[in-house]
Amino acid sequence: MKKILCSLIMLAALLISTTALAAYKETLTEGADLGAIKRLAVALPDYYRTEIVEPEFDDFIQIIFDASKSSRLYVISYDEIAASIQRDTGVDIKALDAVESRRVYEENISKYADAALRVSVANNPKKVQFLFEVQNVTDGEPLYILTTQSGSIGKNSKDYLKACEEFYSRFGSAIDKYLKDAKKKK
Repeated sequence: MKKILCSLIMLAALLISTTALAAYKETLTEGADLGAIKRLAVALPDYYRTEIVEPEFDDFIQIIFDASKSSRLYVISYDEIAASIQRDTGVDIKALDAVESRRVYEENISKYADAALRVSVANNPKKVQFLFEVQNVTDGEPLYILTTQSGSIGKNSKDYLKACEEFYSRFGSAIDKYLKDAKKKK
């Protein structure tokens, strides 16, 4: 009996300590219709590599998309959107500078998706901070925002993937809650 009690106390301490290491803040824009999101497009992230161990820019774009495999949403990669825009308009957004690429992306994204995911990463010396923002593609207004900062997220591809998977998990839960609440109101 003592061993079981000791084990439970140790498990509780472990859970409390790992939860304290990561801080998440979710923001849902009032009036946002998360239930209408069927296709989520990955936008070009705001990310600048500061250390050699961090993923390359193109690798980070792929990490954001790869993490979506744990999601129930239909997620469209940045490469797929870029290819569709080039096919439909003749403009290769990958060859443009960042400002012009973003402008063309935002002008055309509503043809391919219901919402866009923009990820920003702040590589502070001690903590990596992520800002995941799901935007309405028609007006660019934020629908859902998740910010995370943690001393336990390393500056490597594996931990960046975990942070992105956490976003998709929390965003999926937010959609489920929204749909459940909307059903109750009917």
